[in-house]
Amino acid sequence: MSSSSSPLTGESLLNIPIEVLHAHPANPNDMSSALFEKLKTNIDLEKRYPPLIVREHPEIEGEYQVLDGHFRKMALEQLGYTSVSCYPWPCDDRTALLLLATLNRLEGQDIPARRAVLLEELADLVEPDDLEKFIPENTQRVNEMISMMNLDVDSILSDLESRFETERQNSPRLTSFPIEVEDINDVDGAIDRASNLLIGKNRRGRALAMVCRGYLEVADA
Repeated sequence: MSSSSSPLTGESLLNIPIEVLHAHPANPNDMSSALFEKLKTNIDLEKRYPPLIVREHPEIEGEYQVLDGHFRKMALEQLGYTSVSCYPWPCDDRTALLLLATLNRLEGQDIPARRAVLLEELADLVEPDDLEKFIPENTQRVNEMISMMNLDVDSILSDLESRFETERQNSPRLTSFPIEVEDINDVDGAIDRASNLLIGKNRRGRALAMVCRGYLEVADA
């Protein structure tokens, strides 16, 4: 079992036989089969990977429990590796559970615009269909993100503002005014009778307009 100095733990980086590495039973992390295949492809291409973080197995002497890197271990195993680079992290059961709860969860998030720039630079170096083998996005998504960088934002905003103004002008307006108590029955009755002649949306509003037009026709006659 070879080793080298580890700046992460102060311990040695160990090259451990893969058959003595065991997944921690409380590991909550999961990975889709598509992403797992991409992980395997990356490791197979680069021939290197981030070392696994392990502790001595609490029940099996001379063997180890994986705290971080469960899927890397599975990928390496399927690729035919017989030993794996690991950082030992001496810890008790409580600390092991805390590590399981944090190591796979404490991570940043991509800024979409910067991610698009990164993908555009990659697309200049790697064919899109090949790039899909290594990154989470598929070819269609890569092309969509890159195309977003070339959008005329000012033109899009101007178009949206124009559409909003057109819709605002053509949208129904809310009209509100007080009605005397003694007039309520007459107003409601007229609107109800007129709305019964109509179909579709906003029948009461259109019925009010109908009543008003009828009055104007009589008044202008």
